[in-house]
Amino acid sequence: MEHYGLLQSTTHPDVSNVGKDDCLLFELDDHGTPRGLRFFPKGQVAVLWKHSKGNHNSFPAIRVQQPLLSVSESIKIDDAEWNKAAPSEKRLMLLQLDYSAINPACTSIKMTQWSASQLAPVLNSGQPELAALKRLVSVFPREEQQYSFMQNLTYFLQEKIQQLQIENLLDFIKKLLVGTGESGNKKSAAGCLTYYDMYETEKYENLVFTSITRYALIWLLNGMHTAKDSERQANLVVSPFSGVKTIGVGDKYPNPNMPLLGLTYLYSKKSDLQCLTRYTMTGAGAFQAGMDEVRAISDAIAFLTADSRKDKSWRAINDSNHDKPNLLLAYLPDDPQNNAFLAKILGAPSDYDDLEEYREKAEVHYEKLCKQVLGDLKDVLLKNPNTKVHLILMGSLDLGRKQVVYETSFTARRLRENLITWGTASKNTPPTSIRIWDNRKNIKGNKEDKRDKHETILVQPICPGPSEICQMFKLNYTRSGSVQFMKQSSVSFHEIYQLYMPDLQTERSQLLEFFFQAAIQKSRWLLGDTAHQLTVGYALPSTRQSLIQARDAVQFVSLISILLYLSDVRKEKYMLDTPFNVGQLLKLADMLHKEYSIQVRNGGDKRASLPTQLMGNEMLITTSENPAKGLNRLCDRMRIYYSWAYTATDENARLAKWILARFEEVSRKIATAEDGLPEQFSPVQQAQVFLGYLADISYEKKKQDPASKPETADIELNIEEDNSDG
Repeated sequence: MEHYGLLQSTTHPDVSNVGKDDCLLFELDDHGTPRGLRFFPKGQVAVLWKHSKGNHNSFPAIRVQQPLLSVSESIKIDDAEWNKAAPSEKRLMLLQLDYSAINPACTSIKMTQWSASQLAPVLNSGQPELAALKRLVSVFPREEQQYSFMQNLTYFLQEKIQQLQIENLLDFIKKLLVGTGESGNKKSAAGCLTYYDMYETEKYENLVFTSITRYALIWLLNGMHTAKDSERQANLVVSPFSGVKTIGVGDKYPNPNMPLLGLTYLYSKKSDLQCLTRYTMTGAGAFQAGMDEVRAISDAIAFLTADSRKDKSWRAINDSNHDKPNLLLAYLPDDPQNNAFLAKILGAPSDYDDLEEYREKAEVHYEKLCKQVLGDLKDVLLKNPNTKVHLILMGSLDLGRKQVVYETSFTARRLRENLITWGTASKNTPPTSIRIWDNRKNIKGNKEDKRDKHETILVQPICPGPSEICQMFKLNYTRSGSVQFMKQSSVSFHEIYQLYMPDLQTERSQLLEFFFQAAIQKSRWLLGDTAHQLTVGYALPSTRQSLIQARDAVQFVSLISILLYLSDVRKEKYMLDTPFNVGQLLKLADMLHKEYSIQVRNGGDKRASLPTQLMGNEMLITTSENPAKGLNRLCDRMRIYYSWAYTATDENARLAKWILARFEEVSRKIATAEDGLPEQFSPVQQAQVFLGYLADISYEKKKQDPASKPETADIELNIEEDNSDG
């Protein structure tokens, strides 16, 4: 990145974000007198920065620990009465205070000697971006001017209070002036965060609080060490990265503010750990890297994690062991500015911010993303197909500890080939219709018209990526239909990326077998319940939970289909094989059982209740494991339904006759299959059973006389009509 001129100074150990708390910003004129006031709620404080030595000597953000006014004024306002008062009453309570009674214990609002020394280069700078900060540093009070400045500050607040209507701001000013927590004559600390800037005038291109000033200051401070190299030769260390002598980083490593992870120290050790002091090492002295090297690392992180690089070189990805997301970094060292959405396609290619977007765009999203990535990598592949792609996953152990969760690298050629294979494999799914009743309102003009209650949404197939796979294997669907979300995924990122970005020369039969077993274990109740609900009600209820269930189901269908493709099992073949057709047979058993219950048990009433569990669903798990045992038991229990369907002759038996015809077709496929019917199905075969059970019933339409009535087409239409009431 340094070679391409991308490493801009964006961090400095002494420059960081202001803490998340309400903040009052005072605007000073060119003489240092307060002229303006701005209130930042804690949700907006992220835009502010500070220069400090750890938690001390902070400027221009200063936390005022003691109230501005003396104890004699603090006791005039009772906290209980204050909390009950209306804004107008609070304003009167504040105006009764003596604003000349300055608290001698309040000594926070001043420029400390350390700050003045460290910011001295600003006074000598001619950069227009630092003009406002330069003036602020020059007029801000030192210790000897502190009392007069505080007097001006309190009088300014007294004047402003008369005009204030915002209750939150009144509460903050009250806390700043007299503190809180009265107990007799003892007051607790105020603890109010204040900030100082220049009053808006045309002479400054940018104000102090802006990021422009922040980065100009960082650039200035980072450039100062080069002028002092001759003075710092005594601090030379042997770099653990390069092995050459260089100026050490000193007593503090940078702490870049990374997306999702927050402030992240590149190296941090407690200075009082015995294992370090035994060897006369403390803190950062235990691992002294070169200052320039560390700064380059920090600047590289800043470039990769810039807001403009989201989905290109960074994005969120599910953590395989915790609830909180990890940070994924992906980049090309030979072309770090490339605009390919590498991070998205290597992390969460099918992730959506909302479910509405998912059901509208899921089907084509991966394909479009793949085209974008491969298009932007075209020139890179032409120059050097073996150029590396680096992938790093970082996570938080706790607030103070961050770690690399997983890292790997592969060639751009391997990325291209794997993406194409994965996209093709995702289309190895059988025709599957997972429907949800659509009760959304359609707004036309100024009127709201409800859609037809029989209209459904067809949930589109989805191509899962590493983040989606990780999330899928955190779900536990139970036999009762409930779902539990586990913190830990059943598969690791190492296993996921071995599947998603494999070395094409590596044998992976064991990996595929592992994923088949894990996928069946996680999805069998989900796929079985979803298929059963669709048979009973034609579509899932119009709820958010149903949409989540449908999305999980199609993701597992896609993943299982991908696993079959990677095992050289194509849908054109497996849809003719025994396991898939066993699943189809169980689905037909459900349909016949349902039709019998409607026509015979309920006297043709389609709205009457149906059995809690249909016959095919009841035998699904047994048959998926022991097909001969399951089908024999199914045959015995389905005799009454077969007999009714064969003998029924009235108009209402047409659907039953159609189901019987499909029974014959599917049974013929099973009987004539080359592989026969084994005693037990392998995990690969079990996967095909569940795909067959959820998939649409396939059949060959018979050629009929053009003058005759197209029976098959009519029956197919009646299936939808018979179930459309839900």
